[in-house]
Amino acid sequence: MHLFKNQPGWTHVFGQNYPLVRHTTVVHPFARKPIHPNKGKCSWRRIRPGLRRLFLEFCSNTTIHGWRNIEAAKSLLERAWWTIVLAMSVFGCAVLIQNVYHKWDQHPVIVSFDDTPTSVWSVPFPAITVCPEAKIKMEVMNFTDDFYTYFHSNETMSEMRQDQLMAVLQICDEFFHRFEAYQEKYPNNSMDVVKVFRKVSVRMDKTVIWCRQGGKLCAEDFTHSLTEEGICFTYNGLSQEDMFNDGVLHEEYRYLTETKSAMNWTLEDGYAPDTPFLTHPKRGTGYANRFRMNLASYNSDVEAHCVEEQGFKVVLHSPDEYPLPFAKYVLLPLDRDINIAIRPEIMVTASELASYSPIRRQCYFSHERELKFFRVYNQNNCELECLTNFTLARCGCVKFSMPRSAGTRVCSTAEQKCIMEAHHNMLKVLSESRMNNKLIVSACNCMSACSSINYLTEVTQTTYDYIETIGLRLTPLKPDAVKRLENMESSKVSVYFKGAEFIGSRRNEIFGLTDFIANCGGILGLCLGASFVSLVELLYYCVARPLQLVTKSTGRKRKVVIVQEKGYERY
Repeated sequence: MHLFKNQPGWTHVFGQNYPLVRHTTVVHPFARKPIHPNKGKCSWRRIRPGLRRLFLEFCSNTTIHGWRNIEAAKSLLERAWWTIVLAMSVFGCAVLIQNVYHKWDQHPVIVSFDDTPTSVWSVPFPAITVCPEAKIKMEVMNFTDDFYTYFHSNETMSEMRQDQLMAVLQICDEFFHRFEAYQEKYPNNSMDVVKVFRKVSVRMDKTVIWCRQGGKLCAEDFTHSLTEEGICFTYNGLSQEDMFNDGVLHEEYRYLTETKSAMNWTLEDGYAPDTPFLTHPKRGTGYANRFRMNLASYNSDVEAHCVEEQGFKVVLHSPDEYPLPFAKYVLLPLDRDINIAIRPEIMVTASELASYSPIRRQCYFSHERELKFFRVYNQNNCELECLTNFTLARCGCVKFSMPRSAGTRVCSTAEQKCIMEAHHNMLKVLSESRMNNKLIVSACNCMSACSSINYLTEVTQTTYDYIETIGLRLTPLKPDAVKRLENMESSKVSVYFKGAEFIGSRRNEIFGLTDFIANCGGILGLCLGASFVSLVELLYYCVARPLQLVTKSTGRKRKVVIVQEKGYERY
């Protein structure tokens, strides 16, 4: 071996430790040289046989009905027949499941009667707001004389009388705000109308002359409330601190003068445990314990010019609702005895619906919708706030009775027409949106509260000759009692519950997620004989196995090529 070392034509091919070889001119295959692996490309021709085998395997092993018949078909016609049957079954299954989904998504809630009756002692007695139609004291202001003096004579009025007239016109009928002849003479400046109302409005103790509930006199329990009718008188309502949020109202005047705090009651939770029976707001007292009151209106104060209706507007509402006489009221005429039988209509919502969106359950829980002004959400307060915002956007001001922040301007008498038009336009917009099933902007999407209470009323009335009755009863005791009543008109109201118990309503879940899954499972079983295991099979054969097949077809492969080099002779 060492003999050929360093000789021409002899060399080490693989290194010093390997034998010498001699170069020859013969070219022959000598070494197989590995090349670095290259990533392969997916080819449909390569994976198609595997997919076919996978499909046949699925047809023969699946638990879904119909697929085995396709795989076991003896002819092309038979295979086509079973394919059509299976396609129709899948289509019918999809249509039925779509209907079930629509029912689950759109109608998951049912309103039904509550399981157990509710006693009237567990609900509050309604708040009663009385608005006299004889709004102005004749001894302070004669509306008719001032009106004719200002509009139909050349006599000059003092600034004080003019301000009183413009303020009172804001609570009179719409008649005075429809004619341009009057509108042109209204000064376009705002004033402290509430201060004027406190001066010229009839007194509460001269309107509510007698009241009794539960053997206790209650005339002193009435407080003032500011409404679009002017200053009204409310019994059993919430205080301004309980009604409105802190720090959002102006400080020019108060809307409610009630001072009692409702610390032990909320509409959603009812009265707190261990709450004494005598609390605020007052509880219902049963059908045998009536609320009675006598209302009076002096003949000199009755003004047929300012308003057409005569008597008293009586509003029965939940204590946490702000009184709105224009929305709902019972008109109590003069010289009438009215009996109002009430039946509470309470709506509660099951806790299972708390996970649903408000749109699906069609109501708001108190924590889901916060109002700017009102502390408690209910449909009544929401609509009042919506009207306030709509009026402010349309007219640049609000009515004196609407809640407002500091800096928001009170509309003048000349702008009352704009307020009325804004109200009508808002009602039109809301009606059109609800007819088209469109959602209103969040400021006006006033759905009902999930816990609400309404007082359904049945009204009966008869004539009331109070002078004869009182004369026969009191003349022997007080001979001058009849003389005191000759210059006034009186009406009598009696409010009572129709029964000691009532059946409330409840929103329950009629079609939940469990019901939706069960219905879908039943449809799948009926049409295809499928189950949860069948769905796992579909995922396995449609996802896992195809991915595995594609991965194998595109995996790394090592190529070995034969390199032809000049031959060497080994020794």
